[in-house]
Amino acid sequence: MVVACSADDTTEAGASENGEGDTEGHKIAFFSAGASNNYLITGIEHAEVVAEEYGMDIDVFDGQFDPLHQLNQIQNAIATEEYDGFVVEAVDGNQVCDILTNDAVDQGIAISAINIELCGVEDTAAEGTLTFVGGQGVAAYQEILQSIFKEVPDGGKMVAIGGPATGTPYLNFEKALEIEMPKKPEWELVGLHSTDYTANKAYQVAQNVLQANSDLDVIFSNYSGMTSGIVEAAESMGRDDVKIFDFGGDEWAFNAVEEGKIQQTAVMLPKEEVERGIEALHLHFNGEDVPEFYDLLDEDILPGTIHVNKENIDEFREKGLPEY
Repeated sequence: MVVACSADDTTEAGASENGEGDTEGHKIAFFSAGASNNYLITGIEHAEVVAEEYGMDIDVFDGQFDPLHQLNQIQNAIATEEYDGFVVEAVDGNQVCDILTNDAVDQGIAISAINIELCGVEDTAAEGTLTFVGGQGVAAYQEILQSIFKEVPDGGKMVAIGGPATGTPYLNFEKALEIEMPKKPEWELVGLHSTDYTANKAYQVAQNVLQANSDLDVIFSNYSGMTSGIVEAAESMGRDDVKIFDFGGDEWAFNAVEEGKIQQTAVMLPKEEVERGIEALHLHFNGEDVPEFYDLLDEDILPGTIHVNKENIDEFREKGLPEY
């Protein structure tokens, strides 16, 4: 457990078994995929703020990017019979599918899934759960690829660097590549590499990639925390011929766009992600309808796009972005 936050010491366990009533006094758990980078830490901190605003008690669990560890956390939380709702950012959406859609739901626990789809469904709630909050689905990666193709119209050779290979973002990007690459014969994907989302690992992968591909045109990184390592590797090898594209949109990435170190970033919204997940529980506890899908690509905080470049970066700054 990373942190336990109490917003109301008068909580009664099981107060929401009928799915109705006031939010005040309900106890929820947030199962974060991890707590090792700024994106995740921002989400955890905001979850605590939002839960307090709704009058909920919240416990936060660090999944450590370990599917089995997170599964054990969820099993133990269910066994306590203390929780009315879960917000789950799964390490592996299939690994925890059965326990969440059967064991937890059978006990009357309301489930919001965020970031990572459960049970292999796309852009909707898995059976028995309330909602899915997403902005890193296949469609998002398709948009990013299309944007890269537009920015580099002559085509070329591209390498993609992602997070853990079992993670849904990696798998979603892989699916997007399978859909979009055949449409662009002028492009060649020469590698898709998995990492642990850290700059150090990405630096090592990028070095190997650059050494093996003297004619590489583009590197795409699906998290800004990795992209900094990729930029460092390219700079250390004098490879200013390679264009770097990013998904993450943190403060470092915004600065890197302004400085010309990367061509473009795409914004992620960790605050809205957890906020919508907890909002779904709030609606459920008060007997109100809950959307089966919250699409983060349509959030009002965005200036009509997730793609940040030198030409439009001021529009994002005016909206208060980036969030982390």
